[in-house]
Amino acid sequence: MKSKSIAECFKRIIRKPAAPVVTLMLCMFVVVPTPARAAEKQPSKEPKPAIKQNAPIKLQKDGARGNETLVELTDVGKALEAKYAAMQKALKAEIEAALPKHDDAKVAAWLNAIKTEEGTAKEAAAKAGVVAKMQGAAEKLRQLEEQQKLGPKTLEDAKEELQRAKARGEENPEKEKELASAERFLASRQKEIDALPGNIEKAKIAFKEAQDGLPAAMKAAEEAKQANEKARAATWLAMDALGTSGILSSDKLDSKLAQFMVINDATPRGLAEFAQQSPEHEKLIQQLLDNKELMIQMLVADGPESGKYGEAMKIYTDIQKASPRAKEGLFQRLAVAVSLGHAVPVRMWKASTDPDPIGKDSVFIDPVQRYLSYEKWYLAGELQPGFKDLDVWNLVMAVNSPNPDYALAWAREMLRAFRPDCIPDDNNTSLYVDVVGKELYYNSSMVKEDRPNLAVMQNILANGGICGRRGFFGRFVLQAFGVPAVERVEPGHSAISYWHPDGWKNGLGGGWGMSKKGFYSVRYAGRPRPYGSDLNFLYSSQAREDAAAFMKVKRAQWIGAVVGEARKPGLIAYGSKTTGPTSPKPGEIVKPTFWSDLALHEQRRIIAGLEASKVKPSATPSVAKKAPAATGKITVDDNGVITIPAAACSSPTESTKLLYHGLQIERIAFINDKSGDTLLHLSRYTNLSDTFEYTFDVARAGKYALVATVATPKWDQRLSMTANGGTPVELALPYTIGLWDKTAPVEIELKAGKNVLKFQGPARVTIKNFTLTPVK
Repeated sequence: MKSKSIAECFKRIIRKPAAPVVTLMLCMFVVVPTPARAAEKQPSKEPKPAIKQNAPIKLQKDGARGNETLVELTDVGKALEAKYAAMQKALKAEIEAALPKHDDAKVAAWLNAIKTEEGTAKEAAAKAGVVAKMQGAAEKLRQLEEQQKLGPKTLEDAKEELQRAKARGEENPEKEKELASAERFLASRQKEIDALPGNIEKAKIAFKEAQDGLPAAMKAAEEAKQANEKARAATWLAMDALGTSGILSSDKLDSKLAQFMVINDATPRGLAEFAQQSPEHEKLIQQLLDNKELMIQMLVADGPESGKYGEAMKIYTDIQKASPRAKEGLFQRLAVAVSLGHAVPVRMWKASTDPDPIGKDSVFIDPVQRYLSYEKWYLAGELQPGFKDLDVWNLVMAVNSPNPDYALAWAREMLRAFRPDCIPDDNNTSLYVDVVGKELYYNSSMVKEDRPNLAVMQNILANGGICGRRGFFGRFVLQAFGVPAVERVEPGHSAISYWHPDGWKNGLGGGWGMSKKGFYSVRYAGRPRPYGSDLNFLYSSQAREDAAAFMKVKRAQWIGAVVGEARKPGLIAYGSKTTGPTSPKPGEIVKPTFWSDLALHEQRRIIAGLEASKVKPSATPSVAKKAPAATGKITVDDNGVITIPAAACSSPTESTKLLYHGLQIERIAFINDKSGDTLLHLSRYTNLSDTFEYTFDVARAGKYALVATVATPKWDQRLSMTANGGTPVELALPYTIGLWDKTAPVEIELKAGKNVLKFQGPARVTIKNFTLTPVK
């Protein structure tokens, strides 16, 4: 049979109506809105932030961006454009001449193998889903029984709160509002608790059915899995028979492919616009084109936005000059990541009156300073442990925050003081995200209280918000600790995805894949990401764990660009719906066409191999970590100053919780900081019924000045306090932006012998200790 190129083979097969092939729908790339546009689309009445991220870049003729004036080429620029275009054309010819030839029969065999595998994959997915549902029956029953234990206390507190609302004086302007709120809360909790007995009985029946049917279901699932693995192995054999393994496994064409891709993505004109600015700029382009390793690093990490390779090279070179550490290892990867993430300047989010250490008139993040900050933070041990092993692709999503460096430093200091329990002792980066649910109000009623002199994220911590504000804050905290994070845009909702040592995870929204509405989420990280569906992003992140094998994926994609194929973000293709991609059935594998598809199926093979090599978790159940409880010793120094650790409570002695929408929510919580001390925290769910007490002996009766060391995220807060059941005294809490500070002294009267101090909220505050100093 006469040999033909792979592209020709695919064209011939697709033309033949008798061939058993289902053709691919063309991918439609969706322009993902930036935070500014996302805010406009959110169904929220909260005011738009005064400072927004860069607007999306609209491509105009010759690759110019919508917010730029088209750069005219000088005579030097025109000559450079011609030079780069000629280089691109020569590279294309050389690469195409080296591509392997194949015949129709082998390509058809591969397509048929994929079609067969697809059927077994659907069956395996369905059987595995049955097993997962059965295995979850026991956990669901346990959760419902735990909720039932909290029911009586939750109702008691809700009723007390309603009585307090009724008892407020008629002159109180907030009485009607507070009364309605208390009534709604009680009715909601009553309905939730009344439904528990019936739900528990249903869960018990489901658990019994699962116990009876699980062995047979597991056997069926294993058989379906083995059938799928056999069909998948046949797909790999058919793919290997195409004869592409050699060229995809070899680095012989890497230099030419990299040069072609840089010119192709930047465009000859784009490179010329940069190079014509000065001889130094032209030299930077040539240095990049001569540096095979650096080009590949950038390309594997998806390159800079809008193909700004010249700008990226300049940033990279400036970083090399600024830091001797940026030459190798982690810091070299960090330098590349910053250069890619900031090649198109990142507009800074900052309040108009914030101090700016970069420069009074600075509008954009300084990329060299951003690199130096992360280098310093890593060396100081302030970043999460996994940061040192991140590749360039992940690092880009850790260092491209639009928040100024001093705000990122504040985030770490704030969390260490205010919510240290949200800082993991290991690599469990999900803990960082917990601060959003624990501390940010999910409403927009207080957004109007944002202060112009505060950083954007300090206002969000104080006043909460919905959708975007919560997602922005979650991503901000993650990136402050060096965790890669991207905004996750779901239909009608904004959330986040973030790096985790067990694989990328989602937070503040739905799971991976198709939603109940039949759409996938899309994502961006301050710059558009070329993935479309969230699953395409996830699969790319998984395959990148085997960096050497992943080069096969990139080489196939680069070859696809050389032969003129449209880029494909993944095997989940967009359909005719403009609001999102089509919804493939579980286990469905989209049929391949050219080199781009070959790349994505190589990616599938890498993921399958990694999954097979993973060590299965031990069947030994893990021991639950003991929750912090009341602890600490009250001391008296030589001057009679009494120091009361906040956790030395006589009541409560354990964290208190509330049943709320099926979740156990903390109210008064004992939390450990990183030095091992236990702190007392009042959450955003506390109300007037939440009290805490300290019992201690005093040698000398008299007046004492009470001072508390506190961290607060919001202004205008106070605690009410009584000494030995006396007249309530108000303890005003300073606004500390979540950092440690002291309250103004309040004078109280203590008696000789046993004393009891009783405090009550509501307030959002973490307390380290109280001191009682004798008043002379």
